[in-house]
Amino acid sequence: MNGQDDAMKSAMELFAARLAKRDVARSITDHRTVERLIAMLEPHEQQVVRLRIGLGPSPALTLAATAKIVGVSPSRIGQIEDKAFRRIRWVCNNIDIHDRSALDALIARRRDEAAEAERIRKRDALQKALDQERKRKAKQDRDEVRRAKARDSAWNHKLRVAQAELDRMKSDAQFFAEQIAQIEQRANWLRAILPRDRQLAALREQADEIRDAIASAEASISNMLASPPDGPQLGKEASTNDGH
Repeated sequence: MNGQDDAMKSAMELFAARLAKRDVARSITDHRTVERLIAMLEPHEQQVVRLRIGLGPSPALTLAATAKIVGVSPSRIGQIEDKAFRRIRWVCNNIDIHDRSALDALIARRRDEAAEAERIRKRDALQKALDQERKRKAKQDRDEVRRAKARDSAWNHKLRVAQAELDRMKSDAQFFAEQIAQIEQRANWLRAILPRDRQLAALREQADEIRDAIASAEASISNMLASPPDGPQLGKEASTNDGH
């Protein structure tokens, strides 16, 4: 019990010494008053002050030891401690700290301010997260539009190439048909004199091959038109090609 009393006395003396360094005329050694003054601080300030004066399970700690527990640099611990005691100095110089109701009102107000600050912090953090998600989604949408346009462009290029090849084959087929018709229209006696039968057979074979190629190309184009890619530019170009 004496050990606890000694630890409490030491903590109160350290607290009073730190106030004296900051031009606080009053000597505050009552632990209840000290606890109430510390209670008005922000949570991280309370932790630092308690560790530094030894108000708790451990004796007073150095800046380095406190920094190791809190997880910041020793210089940062010094800044937090100095700010905390400036707050306490203001209270001691402007409020009757022995007026319990006045001190309680101040503590309540500081807690409300801290709660409001935390609410604003959480609100801002949430808004930041929402903004980041909105930007991520917008980028995702832009990327998808870009990929869709690329797919659409490639599809339309392939369709144009296939259509051009089909047109060329149809032109060749028309040429073969005209050549065959010219030969077939000649009189039999002229065909007997001139060696045209072999040429006619070759033309007919080429005409059959081109018809098969045309049928295959038309089927391929029909399959392409039946399964176009998803893309914002598809409607205009596909309808143009389809009506070719």
